[in-house]
Amino acid sequence: MRAIDTFVHEGGTLVCMNGSCAFAIDELDLLVRDITSDAPRDELFMSSSILAAVADPHHPVMAGMPVNAKIFSGRGPVFTTEEGFRGSAFLKYEESRSPLLSGYLMGDEHIRGYAAALDAHVGGGHVILLGFQPQWRGQPFGTFRILMNAALYHGQVAAAATGSPGFWS
Repeated sequence: MRAIDTFVHEGGTLVCMNGSCAFAIDELDLLVRDITSDAPRDELFMSSSILAAVADPHHPVMAGMPVNAKIFSGRGPVFTTEEGFRGSAFLKYEESRSPLLSGYLMGDEHIRGYAAALDAHVGGGHVILLGFQPQWRGQPFGTFRILMNAALYHGQVAAAATGSPGFWS
């Protein structure tokens, strides 16, 4: 854990997907909360679902993604930030309608308006939290680019990234 902490604080980028996001949130003391961890299963449940999300096209991790993105989620985390958070959301669920396109989602009102992906600034580096599975069953053409963009997101590219002001607040 010390090596990961040093890596990120010295300018590295750590990419976490789905369940591994909890590790980074806890161990790196990110000012992020997974809202699905508080919700009872009888109020919020999603399994093997394709969900609609809104992408920030100006964030480098979303390069090549349409604004109206489709992602695969199987009980993935959904994020909100706490006071003092440094970073930005670059993928969020719409507030006005259910994100469900295919699969099963009970309690969609619990995730509306929350982030599906975050860029958390930690020291001189970044932690990319992807609350979904961009690599599901190999390489889905729709979201695999997010994983590749995240792997390339470091150094000057990450330092210059601002995303869209007001995309998510």
